[in-house]
Amino acid sequence: TMESDGSLKTWVSDKLMSLLGYSQPTVVQYMIRLSKQVISPAHLVGKLVEFGISSMDTHAFAEEIYSRVPRRSSGINQYQKQEREAAMLERK
Repeated sequence: TMESDGSLKTWVSDKLMSLLGYSQPTVVQYMIRLSKQVISPAHLVGKLVEFGISSMDTHAFAEEIYSRVPRRSSGINQYQKQEREAAMLERK
């Protein structure tokens, strides 16, 4: 489910408070922009760790923000599909 911009920002802000102990509008914007650019939650985790967000919750935060942020490009969906298919093949 895609959320309104406002509720997404509020959610990200709350998460940053618990992950970092602070939240700033610029950081919230940055996180949302970053989440739109990355190709997977794992990719996002790497970026978050670079940013200095490294805790037990980083992965969960990445997964959740990735699923909440609206994505415009269908190229990314194609990539995800291929990644899933590759994962399925590995399981066999």
